[in-house]
Amino acid sequence: MKKLLSLTLILLLCTITMSAQTFTDHLNSKVAGQGTVTVHHNSAIDDMVNGKKQFTPEKKDDKKDLSGVQKGKKTRARGYRIQVYWGGSTRTDEANARRAGTRITSVFPELQAYTTFGSPNWRCRVGDFATHEEAEEYLDKLRDARLSQGAIIVKSEVFIYQ
Repeated sequence: MKKLLSLTLILLLCTITMSAQTFTDHLNSKVAGQGTVTVHHNSAIDDMVNGKKQFTPEKKDDKKDLSGVQKGKKTRARGYRIQVYWGGSTRTDEANARRAGTRITSVFPELQAYTTFGSPNWRCRVGDFATHEEAEEYLDKLRDARLSQGAIIVKSEVFIYQ
């Protein structure tokens, strides 16, 4: 009975001690016989991970600044997009369409990829261009980068940021 009481008391003390330690402090602590983890981060991240601060993601409706992040009010308008993939109706075609969009946005992060299904085909279109000339300029860049030789410019409803 004394052993059970002693064990319970030890577990309680360990729990209290560990709860005072933050998650990142726990990661950074050194334990004999185990590897070490070193976390380098901003104190705001520490607050979010340890539940001291609420995380609020940024809106994606913003217009692009020099870093490629959207800022401002988003409105719909008639414009142009570049169609970089169109295929059949299978899951493989869907995966190919998404892969085409990812490949383009990895090289041109300022472009947005739109993968849609228009019966009976999957297609991927990129960009939000107000004029045909803007779309032609990017089409030439895509071809120069050898990302999509069969790409075409299509009329589409686009998002314009003001």
